[in-house]
Amino acid sequence: MMKVLRDDSTGELELSGSRSELLALGRKLRSGDGEILLAKASDPFPYSGSLLRIGVRQASGKVRISSSGDSGSLDVEGRLESLSLLAENIEGFALEADQGDHLHVDYFPEHDYLAGGSGSLVVAIDGDAVQVP
Repeated sequence: MMKVLRDDSTGELELSGSRSELLALGRKLRSGDGEILLAKASDPFPYSGSLLRIGVRQASGKVRISSSGDSGSLDVEGRLESLSLLAENIEGFALEADQGDHLHVDYFPEHDYLAGGSGSLVVAIDGDAVQVP
């Protein structure tokens, strides 16, 4: 089951799941609305904790990724076009990445779909994930 780990001291986030779960996340982002419940990691080391849900919602502007250890939620919001670009990147990664690869979703000036101040996210394929045919 998909999980998101968070380092409370740095705010660093790592989202991992099977290829099919990452493709489902892409579909949820394209829809612009909804929630995905996450697996709770019993030992999140080297991270501080494990989040409980991903919330997706449409909002104005580019995508903003945020989380709070207190709320247990990874929140992704932005206009539908920007959410779709994020979805395209995650889906492409899920279909083409080799085991052990990571996708870094980090803001930089002039970013196509991320808003300034957006949190950084590392996307990984679970070690036991199965290939999508």
